Amino acid sequence: MDLDALKKRAQEESSAIKNLSDLEKWRVKYLGRKSELSLFFDSFKNLSLEDRKNKGAQANKARIFLTSLYEQKKKSLESATTHFHFFDITRPGKKIPKGHLHPITLVLNDIIRSFEKLGFAVVLGPEIETEYYNFDALRIPRNHPARDMWDTFWLQKGLLLRTHTSPMQIRYMEKHEPPFRIIVPGKCFRFEATDSRHEFQFHQVEGLMVDDNISLANFKFIIEEVLKDIFKNQVTVRFRPSYFPFVSPGLEVDIKLKNKPRGQWLEVMGAGMVHPDLFDTVKYPKNMWQGFAFGLGVERIAMIKYGIDDIRFFFNPDIRFLEQF
Repeated sequence: MDLDALKKRAQEESSAIKNLSDLEKWRVKYLGRKSELSLFFDSFKNLSLEDRKNKGAQANKARIFLTSLYEQKKKSLESATTHFHFFDITRPGKKIPKGHLHPITLVLNDIIRSFEKLGFAVVLGPEIETEYYNFDALRIPRNHPARDMWDTFWLQKGLLLRTHTSPMQIRYMEKHEPPFRIIVPGKCFRFEATDSRHEFQFHQVEGLMVDDNISLANFKFIIEEVLKDIFKNQVTVRFRPSYFPFVSPGLEVDIKLKNKPRGQWLEVMGAGMVHPDLFDTVKYPKNMWQGFAFGLGVERIAMIKYGIDDIRFFFNPDIRFLEQF
């Protein structure tokens, strides 16, 4: 068998091939089980050992050549098909997928914008906090029963993952003189079981306003304006007494959606007038300043605003959930 003639003939025929269907026929003819080359290999059993070695090497080179020829032609045809396919200009355009802001980010942006309209500046604080700022300076000394309210992730040497954003009240007042009004958005951590209403990590927006003539009336007005702005005037707001060691008196703020008049009241914030002891801690002159502080739960606002019934959705990277926003 003349292998050189076979290769030449195969190369000439492959050059004329214009589609993948004809290429497959070519492959069967020159590389299939019943091809001339395969029959040539089958005839080796009648040859001597020396002849088998010589002709086998030549036949292998011919098969490698034909296989390479086939692969190159196939790649060329597939490339031509990809780049020159028919395009129907009358078809509607395909919508390109876009990224989405996370619902927590959306709600945080709404909260920040609402407070900025009322003159509040945005301040950030550390997530790794000291025991002093997280507890002691806020009138929650060691062994105080109020510490049970904050299940804490303790680190080394008196450090911890902050359980609330309230430490920034002390940190900010230590370095700034009133009057001022600030909010402190950030992530907090508590060592507690996870369920549909609780997560070991969550977001809070701390607020602090200090001036020479601040009362609960100022607080109520500002908070009502902010919540109505966030929910597009579709909420009713109520205030009720509560206890937090670093405010006096203490309040909790509840809201109810107007489109659900028979729905339940939902707590969204703890707050109150800044306790005088905090002013003493940061060395403000006695009886000169007054202020209020609050901590707003971001996930709680997002769950109410978007009708989400499980807080764990916010930390689950399920694209089906994220694409809804």
